Amino acid sequence: MTLTETPSVVLAHLSDVHLPPPASLPSWRHFTNKRALSVASWKRHRVHHHLPALSDAVRDDMHAARPDLILNTGDLTNFGLREEFSNAASWLGTMAAPCLVVPGNHDAMVREPWHDTAAKWAGWTENTAEGAFPYLREEGDLAIIGVNSAIPTPPFMACGRVGAAQRTRLAEILDTTRDKCRVVMIHHPPRAGLVPWRKSLLDLKSVAAIIAQHGAAMVLHGHSHDATLSTIPGTSIPLIGVPSASLQSSRPWRHSGWNRIAIARKSAGWEIDLTTRQFTQAEGWRCSRHRNWLIRDGQG
Repeated sequence: MTLTETPSVVLAHLSDVHLPPPASLPSWRHFTNKRALSVASWKRHRVHHHLPALSDAVRDDMHAARPDLILNTGDLTNFGLREEFSNAASWLGTMAAPCLVVPGNHDAMVREPWHDTAAKWAGWTENTAEGAFPYLREEGDLAIIGVNSAIPTPPFMACGRVGAAQRTRLAEILDTTRDKCRVVMIHHPPRAGLVPWRKSLLDLKSVAAIIAQHGAAMVLHGHSHDATLSTIPGTSIPLIGVPSASLQSSRPWRHSGWNRIAIARKSAGWEIDLTTRQFTQAEGWRCSRHRNWLIRDGQG
């Protein structure tokens, strides 16, 4: 049987928006833990580099591209405060297309009740309960799989973990969606070397092995703030990073931006077209990367 070719579906991938915290931060009793260090870092450094004007420019540029689906790979907040989750929900409500989110390490800085934090994003996580990730969203020939790698960590650590239960469910979802173009979303990249060890995915080898064994068309991640393109170890499965949506940086590959990913069904497999757009207030928009490839049936 000959498979019918389909028009492109356009995905917009962004991450690490780090929306501004409340103008009036809660009382200091909320900061008698790791958050105190993060607040100090924010006031000394990060507030001058994560700019709302940049994330607004990214959002507007994405909307102009008219994506079919927006995929956000985490770190909408800075301190994981309840007020920040509400603010982020309001920001997500301004998206001009359906949007899906997975949490990042800043969104799980310290342990907080789920119903007061990430549950406020239920409309963008397929109403998934805390212990029920990954979630699955099927859109025509696409299967979007949202993995949660965000865990509370000690001071000076920003690592993640997927865990055995999620890995089992991930394998099951990948198996049941083999006839679709499977796109995995995760905050921490499942490959060594893209971030320092203290920021790494602790079970990256196990997660990568699941994806390698059961297949996927691509894996999208955030966390690194870099526009990287690598692969899941031992495979040709693309592992696609994206710059922070709000970062002002002196390094061009870390300028704020987003990924446009067009996916079309062809007779031989899936055609993927990737464009990375990056923005600075001084220079405006530029296309920093364009790649096109075909994932043949049986490869992913």
